[in-house]
Amino acid sequence: MGAVSHNSPTSELRGVVRENGTVRCSRGSRCYGLWVKRPDGEIHLLKQGCWTHIGDQQECHGDHCLVTPTPFQIQNDLCNANFTEALPTADTPPLRREETALIALVTVAIAAILIMALFVGYRLMKGKKKLRLSALNVMEAACTESPVDLENLKLLELIGRGRYGAVFRGCLNERCVAVKIFSSANHQNYTNECSIYSLPLLQQHDNIACFLMADERTTANGRPEFLILMEYYSHGCLSQYLSAHTVDWLTCCRMTHSVTRGLAFLHTELYRGDQYKPAVAHRDVTSRNVLVRADLSCVLADFGLSMKLTGNRPCRPGDDVTMAISEVGTVRYMAPEVLGGVLNLRDCESALKQVDVYALGLLYWESFRRCSDLFPGEAVPDYQLAFQAELGNHPSFEDMQILITREKYRPRFPEAWKEDSLMLRSLKETMEDCWDQDAEARLTAQCAEERLSELALLSTHTAIHNHRYTHNSW
Repeated sequence: MGAVSHNSPTSELRGVVRENGTVRCSRGSRCYGLWVKRPDGEIHLLKQGCWTHIGDQQECHGDHCLVTPTPFQIQNDLCNANFTEALPTADTPPLRREETALIALVTVAIAAILIMALFVGYRLMKGKKKLRLSALNVMEAACTESPVDLENLKLLELIGRGRYGAVFRGCLNERCVAVKIFSSANHQNYTNECSIYSLPLLQQHDNIACFLMADERTTANGRPEFLILMEYYSHGCLSQYLSAHTVDWLTCCRMTHSVTRGLAFLHTELYRGDQYKPAVAHRDVTSRNVLVRADLSCVLADFGLSMKLTGNRPCRPGDDVTMAISEVGTVRYMAPEVLGGVLNLRDCESALKQVDVYALGLLYWESFRRCSDLFPGEAVPDYQLAFQAELGNHPSFEDMQILITREKYRPRFPEAWKEDSLMLRSLKETMEDCWDQDAEARLTAQCAEERLSELALLSTHTAIHNHRYTHNSW
């Protein structure tokens, strides 16, 4: 048996109305028709009319209205007019539920594949576009929110000079900034440093120097020079600060922990949402490339020699990349495997991280020698660079090679550190585990960060009391 019905808008009117020879159900009624399909295939009309609700009762009107046996759906409230859809016949079999579901699934799958293809294509195009951007357009890592007009930049004084450029204290729109200037001969270092600063997430870290912007200009003699503007750190680099100041135990732990934290972040490959930061080797960790903030925490800076590690092609003996890897860094801080030419090129990522950690151990030694709490009752030694007492201010590559690679020499601990307090024992072990001759035996930067956190938690009062007792008994 089949039936069709149509709900008319609600109204107080009820019953049926004749219109142009047809029966129209009044508002508030329902039009209906009932058929039965006989065994011989014929459809027989049983009843038709208007069904009306009256309170809790129901009544029928117009059971004489004509309803044809072929319609299936009524488009308006005329009982026998304007039908649009016929009952299914043998020539037009209905789709089974399984077939309908299959068609829906195939349609959804095709749509999903198209969406994914469009998304991947968009990301590839976006990546290629980023690669084509010059360093001059690298602004996504900037610490300022508005564009900077370099016409207002004033250089006030020279505050540093290195192998690849000079650093000035400058003023830009009444803001004090540090300005690194690279000559055209050092354009590659400039470009590389900009590319590191532009990495996603890098400028969100507290212990990475704050990059403002990069730009190019022409000097008075017509030569191009390249500028990187940084936040100005009034205390200067770590070696400058320690040369002029001694620090207590907690401050020294804070300084060394913060730079270690910055290096550990640099070494870490990160995925955060749709942002990706590859692991990066600094490749020139020195006390000159660490800057001191106003609160005496430190930030890692100078990424002109840094290298993105994750996803790089493997190093091959004899190619240009391998030569560049093996010959980079400040000689004083070069690890024994670099000085000896035996860097593990089969695993560049781990090898370059281990080189960074070796230099980090030397930086610890330079810092804690200026810790007043480690020299109770006596003068704190003057600041020294690593191996300065043995090789002077400008050691050669050959001198460092002999001292570090052949003689396996390391910085000597002060006499005042000979006692066996937990604090000093942990400190010396951390340094030795960073500059171990065997690169694979060294700490990772993440592990060194944990060690420094533990050192800061040691009871300074108890440790210094034990130190004094032991020192006075010698």
